[in-house]
Amino acid sequence: MYNHEEKENDRTKTIFSRLNVLLLVVFLIFSAMIFRLSYVQIVKGAKFEKEASAKSDKKIPILAMRGNIYDRNGNLIVHSQGSFTAVFQEKDYMNEAYYVNLVTKLEKILTGTKKEDLLKKMDVGYEFKNGKVERTMRMTSKFLEKDLKYDLSQKEIAYLAEHRSDLDGITVVTKPIRVYDPNQVAVQTIGYVRPFNVTENQGNEYYLARKDSYLPNQMVGYDGIERSYEEQLRGENGYRLYQVAANQTILQQIKEVPPTRGNNLYLTIDDRVQLDTRNFIRDFLPKLRGTGKNAYNARNAYAVAIEVKTGRVVATVSYPEYDPNIWTSGPDKETYEANQYSFPNGTISSAPHDVRPKTGDDAALETYRHPASILPSGSALKPATVLTGLAEKVITPYDTWSDPGAYRYGSSAGDVIHNDSNHNYGLLTPQRALKFSSNTYMARVGKALRDKLGKDTIFTYQKYLRAFGLGIKTGVDLPNESSGKEDFLVMNAKYGPTAAMVQASFGQQGRYTTMQLAQYAATLASKGVRYRPQLVDRIVDNNGKVVQSFKPEVLSKLNLPDEYWRVVHEGMVMVTTESGGTAVGAFAGFPYHVAAKTGTSQQDIYVPSSVDFSKKVTWHKANKINNGVFVSFAPAEDPKLAVAVIVPEGGYGSQSAGMIARAIYDSYNKHVGLGPTDKPYVPATAAPNMAKK
Repeated sequence: MYNHEEKENDRTKTIFSRLNVLLLVVFLIFSAMIFRLSYVQIVKGAKFEKEASAKSDKKIPILAMRGNIYDRNGNLIVHSQGSFTAVFQEKDYMNEAYYVNLVTKLEKILTGTKKEDLLKKMDVGYEFKNGKVERTMRMTSKFLEKDLKYDLSQKEIAYLAEHRSDLDGITVVTKPIRVYDPNQVAVQTIGYVRPFNVTENQGNEYYLARKDSYLPNQMVGYDGIERSYEEQLRGENGYRLYQVAANQTILQQIKEVPPTRGNNLYLTIDDRVQLDTRNFIRDFLPKLRGTGKNAYNARNAYAVAIEVKTGRVVATVSYPEYDPNIWTSGPDKETYEANQYSFPNGTISSAPHDVRPKTGDDAALETYRHPASILPSGSALKPATVLTGLAEKVITPYDTWSDPGAYRYGSSAGDVIHNDSNHNYGLLTPQRALKFSSNTYMARVGKALRDKLGKDTIFTYQKYLRAFGLGIKTGVDLPNESSGKEDFLVMNAKYGPTAAMVQASFGQQGRYTTMQLAQYAATLASKGVRYRPQLVDRIVDNNGKVVQSFKPEVLSKLNLPDEYWRVVHEGMVMVTTESGGTAVGAFAGFPYHVAAKTGTSQQDIYVPSSVDFSKKVTWHKANKINNGVFVSFAPAEDPKLAVAVIVPEGGYGSQSAGMIARAIYDSYNKHVGLGPTDKPYVPATAAPNMAKK
C-alpha cells in the first residue's frame, strides 16, 4: 500500500514537471510572437503602411474598333485597322527647352512631320508662332497620351526603340485608325472622325452628354454617316485591370474585359454609280468651262439619285471631293487650307465656290463673287406651279393660252415677265408650257392664284411646295441638313402677294438643296408620295446578324387626281423627247423616256468692299450669273430612278446639269437597270487596298 502511494506521487510530479515545461515553451512562443508583432507594428509600421497604401488598381482602357461601312453590294468603303503610333506622354520634369529639343529631334526621325505641328499635337502649353515659341492654352489634360504620327515604318519604330533614353516621353503603341476608300466614295456623305476632345472643346452637346463613355483621344464620328450612326459604329471599350506599385510597376493583372467591336453599316449607295457620276463630273466641268456659254466659272457640281419607290439614295456627289484620310493625322494647317472648300456636303447644306488657289482674305472675298450650293431652282420648279394651278382650279388639264411674249402683272414699268431670249411660244397648254419652259405661262398661273386666293396666296403655294419637300428638311440621316430658303416670304412681306406669287411661280424666289430637289423629283414621279431619303439599308453585327433593317418611310402624300399627274408627266417627257424641248439634246438616243425639267436660274451677285466686317462695309452688285439646275425621273411610264443636279454658274441647265443627269442614268441603267427587275451584280474594278465582304 505504501509503495503504491509513493509511486503515484512520483508519477504526478513527473506530469506537473512536463506541464510546466510545456507552459514555459508556450509562453516563450507567444512572447516571441508578441514581440515580433510589436516590432512590425511599432518599429516598421510606418514603412509597411506606406508600402501597403502605395499599391493600387489601375484600369487600362482597350479601345474598341469602329464598325465597317459598305456600299449596298458589300464593297468596303471604310474600315478600321491597327496602326503603330508614336505617342507622347508628358512628365513633371519637362519644360519648354525639353519640348523644343524633343520636337527638333522628332522632326528628323518621323518622316513627313514638322516640329511646329508636332509641338502643337503634344499640347504642352507652347506653340511655334512666326518661328518663335510662345505660350498657348492647353486643349487637353496634361497627362493625356498625345498621338504624334500613325502608320510608323519599321525604320521609325526601330529608331525610337533604340533611342528610348534620348526621347523620354515618346513610346510606340498600337492604335486603331480609320481608313477610307482611296477612290473617295461619297466622302462628304460618309463623313469622318476626330478625337473626342476636339468635339468636347467645340462644345458639341451630343458628345458632352456622353463624356463618361469616351476617352479624350478616342476617335468619334464628326460628320456624315460617321456622326449620324455613331452609336452603332463606335462599339464598346474594354479594359485591363492591374495592381500596380507606387512606382507604377505592374504587380499583377486582376481582370480583363475585351472590347466589343462596333456594328457594320451597309449603305444604299451603289459605289459603281457613285464613282461613275463623280468621274464624269470631274472630266465634264473643265469642258463645260471651255464652251464659253456663260459657264467659265463652273467648278462645283452637286448630284443626287434616289430610287423612286423606296427613297433609297443610289448616288450623292458633292464636287469637288477630297481624301478623308487626311483627318487621320491631323490635318496640318496647309492640308486643311488646301481642302477646306471640299469639306461641306453641298447636296444638303451650303457649300462655297471652289476659289483655289486663292488663300486668306483674297479667297474669302472671292467666295462672295460666286453662288453657294443652295441657289434658286429656276424653271425646275414649274411642274409644282402647274400642279398647284390645277389643284386650285385656276387652270384645267385642257387649258390653252396664247403666249403674249411678255406678261404684265402690275402697273409699274418693271412689272413684266419675259421668256428666255424674249421667245413667244404661241398657243400653250400646260404640257407645252413645261416643254418650252415658259415663264409667261407660269406668271399667269401665279397671278390667277393671287386673284383667287387673295393675300394669303403665297402660304397656299408654300403648302404645296412643302408637300414635295421644298422648304423643309428632307429627313435624310445626315447632320447639318438645310431646309433651304423661301425667299418668296420676304418678297411677300416687302412687295405684296402679287409680285411674290408671280416671281415665285417660275422658280426665282426659292433656294433649295440638291437633296430637296431629288426628293421633289421622286415625289413628282410617285404621284405625290414623299419618301424619306434613305442612306443606310441595314446594320449588321460582327457575326453577320442583321440587328436593324430600314424599310421605306412615307413622310407625306399629296392626293391629287391622276389626270393632274398625267398632264405634268406628259409635259416633262416632252422636255426630253419632242423638238423644241429644252433637254432633247441631252437625252438623244437614251433607251427610256425620261421625264425632266431644266432650270436656268438667274442670280445677282453682290460683294462686300472688305471681309473685315469690324469696319464699315459697303456692298455692290458685281455680276449676274446663270445656274444650271435639272430634275428628272425615269422611265416615265414606270418610274424607278429620280435624279437632281445643280451646277452653280453652269449656264443653261440642259447643257450643264442635264448632261450630268444623263451620265447618271447611263451608269444606273448599265449596272442596275431601269427595267422592272435589277440586273445581276457585276463588280467594278476593285479599288487598291480595299476588300469585299
